[in-house]
Amino acid sequence: MPLLPEPRWVQASQALVEGCVDLQNDEDRVSLLTTVCERLGDELYPAFLRVLWAIGQHGDHAACAAVANALVHALRTGRLPSGRRGAWGAAPSAQSAAPGYGHTRSLGPLEYLCAWHAQADAGRALTSEQFHIAARSLMDLIASSPEARRLYCEKLLADVGDPIGGALTRQTRHALRELAITWAAGANAFDASARFLSALPQARDSSLASRLSQPAFATR
Repeated sequence: MPLLPEPRWVQASQALVEGCVDLQNDEDRVSLLTTVCERLGDELYPAFLRVLWAIGQHGDHAACAAVANALVHALRTGRLPSGRRGAWGAAPSAQSAAPGYGHTRSLGPLEYLCAWHAQADAGRALTSEQFHIAARSLMDLIASSPEARRLYCEKLLADVGDPIGGALTRQTRHALRELAITWAAGANAFDASARFLSALPQARDSSLASRLSQPAFATR
């Protein structure tokens, strides 16, 4: 499924919200999220994330809650819409090959963003600014449901405690753990995503990360 030259993110976001509102039960809502994700495929999973963070960035509370409540059921049933990325130890040729054990790993929306910033090749990675905007918007969407926020934090902490998974490097897992702990303790999305950036050993784009680590930001 190719993207349009100028994707209509607002219209796509509105359609996803309307689907979550109009469908009658949680199973159907999760099936909708899964269908959208599967039709896009792994290569266009970032487009699915772009739709989610557009909702978090521009949607009102009701719009965000409609999607977040669907994510609650997805988290409870182990069906969080995920995208596959190359395992961090895999060779580039293996990562571009057909998916298979040892080559790729599935990551949920927030984990995928973290790996996209911290582990992608420099020319393809999210900058600190791009990550901060995307992660904040996605976390604002999730936090519109306290239950979704709680379940997602539990999932993150369980995931980073599993080094055998192979999806995330030790440095990324450490930074993601810091994000999850901060967010679970009640911090807002700005502070939690800033904690991830400041916990990385070396920032790919140090301008934002360095500002976020300054006392004026740390004590917000």
